[in-house]
Amino acid sequence: MKIAIALASLFLITNLAAHADEWQAMQERIERQMQVADRHQFDRRRDEARKPFATFRFLGLREGMVVLDVGAYAGYTTEMLSAAVGPSGKVYMQNREEVLREYADGYYDRTVAERLGNDRLPNVALHVREYDDIGLEGQVDMAFLGNLIHDFYYRDGEAQALTFLRSIRKALKPRGVLGVMDHVGVAGRDNGSLHRIEPGIVRGLLREAGFDIEAESGLFRNPDDDHSLMVYADEIYLETDRFLFQARKTDSN
Repeated sequence: MKIAIALASLFLITNLAAHADEWQAMQERIERQMQVADRHQFDRRRDEARKPFATFRFLGLREGMVVLDVGAYAGYTTEMLSAAVGPSGKVYMQNREEVLREYADGYYDRTVAERLGNDRLPNVALHVREYDDIGLEGQVDMAFLGNLIHDFYYRDGEAQALTFLRSIRKALKPRGVLGVMDHVGVAGRDNGSLHRIEPGIVRGLLREAGFDIEAESGLFRNPDDDHSLMVYADEIYLETDRFLFQARKTDSN
C-alpha cells in the first residue's frame, strides 16, 4: 500500500512538473510574439489589459489545441492564441462578413488582411461565418468569446443570444471549453448603451445554452470601476471591471 501511494504521489508530482514546463513554454511563445517587429500598432497597449497568458492558463488552453476566436474583429486575441497553441495547434478566426466589409470603413478587413498576410500566422484560418451558423461541428477544443456577449443579449435579444451560444456549443468537442469575458454591468443601469452586462445574466444564458460554469477568475476585476461609464470612455478604457468564466459543454444535447 505504501509503495502504491508513493508511486501515485510521484506520478502526480511528475505530471505537475510537466504541466509547469508546458505553461512556461507557452508563456515564452506569447512573449516572443508580443515583441515581433511587424505586430499591429495598437496591440501592445492591450497586452497589460488583456493578460493573454494568464487568461489562457486559467481556461486550460494547451499546446496543440484547436481554438475558435468568436467575433475576432481586428484579431488581437487571435494572434495571442496562435502563439499559445503553437505550430501544432490551430486557430479559427471567426468574423462576420458585415464586420469585415462594412464596419469602420473597412478597417477590420484591412487589419485582418495585414495580420494574416504572407502566411504571418500559419496556424490561423480566417473563418467568415455568422454567429448562428458557425459550423466546425465537433472540431474545436476551446472557444473564446471576449467582450461580446453583451451585444448578443442587448442588440440581438435573449433568444438570439441563446442561438449564438448554441452554435458555438455545436463547434466544440464533447466536454469542450468556452471562455467568456465581458464588462461588468449592474442592475438599474442602461447596460446596453454602456456595453456592459450583469454577470448573473450571463450565467443564466450559459446554463440554458448547455454549459456548466466550472470556474470564475478575478484577473480582470477593478474595484475602481463604478460601472457607470461607457466602456470606451477615456477614463476607463482598457481598465473596466470584467468577469471571466470558464464554461464547459455539458453532455446533454
